[in-house]
Amino acid sequence: MLWADEAGNTRRPIVAIEDHLYHTGEWLEAIAEQAPARLADLAVCAIDRSGPDTASTIAEWRERFPEVRLLTLDDLATRDLPAFARSIAALVRPGGLVLQDVQLSTLPFVPADRWWESIYIGATVRGLFAERPPTIRFCSNKRGYDATFGKELIDAGFDPRDVMDKSTMKTIVVPAVLKQIAEKFPSTLRAADGGRLQTVPVSDADRDEVARQIDVVLSLSGDKPLLAGRAVTSPATLRSTSPEAATWAALIEDRLRGGSGLSVVGVGERLGEPGAERAELTNLAARHIHTLRARLRDAETIVTANHTYQLAAGLSVALIS
Repeated sequence: MLWADEAGNTRRPIVAIEDHLYHTGEWLEAIAEQAPARLADLAVCAIDRSGPDTASTIAEWRERFPEVRLLTLDDLATRDLPAFARSIAALVRPGGLVLQDVQLSTLPFVPADRWWESIYIGATVRGLFAERPPTIRFCSNKRGYDATFGKELIDAGFDPRDVMDKSTMKTIVVPAVLKQIAEKFPSTLRAADGGRLQTVPVSDADRDEVARQIDVVLSLSGDKPLLAGRAVTSPATLRSTSPEAATWAALIEDRLRGGSGLSVVGVGERLGEPGAERAELTNLAARHIHTLRARLRDAETIVTANHTYQLAAGLSVALIS
């Protein structure tokens, strides 16, 4: 899986950190109501103190929102700020967004009389990325935060005016986050790796990473289709209206759907004149597939079986659109 750790957990475009279950619940309910498809893009750190009520609530959320990666204090390193920041950085996709409560009172390394030091978690997370650091956004239910720790926010590289009021969770906070994620990751990637399917938002900047992890990937999100991947000899820009681009897209779609391949005659019919004989259509298809195979490190990446063309078994594929 793309952006996955050894346990199979994937980094998410959005990570939310909240120390009170009530506000965490508001956040989950608002996302579920306004953009349920985004639940799969979300990791939530519900770091309220442990106890029966917390355990019961977390269990309920895991049943109601199985798409969300939900973590508690027990799942994160809390011995000090750097360790906690590394835990958060491991959850978020490069270029993603971290939504953090300004005051995280349950963290043992944050002094009660210096509660605003939580803001340095976001700054540290951001600094852990050599390229494409996540955007850090803060929420608060406090009044006058710009006066009480505005200087600290500025010193850490944040604008106090960007702190969002939790009382506007449904009307401002969630719409703002959804808008920002849509801008950061405007395209959708669908990938198949063995029997596993994955649908995630991506940006143009993600294409190189996808090509390093996927055997055959066709990106339709730019001006011209781009064919790349581990099984491809070198990235190739295709004409958007070319039969080759259409066939690559059809082969990948077939794999994503778990199909049985593209009919040889059907490929030929797309290329030939109306009324062409079957033998001519078969020859047209064979020459066409030869052109596609020439772009691959191994020609057997596209196999012919039962009068169809299909991508070899076990191949990982992706389509970005």
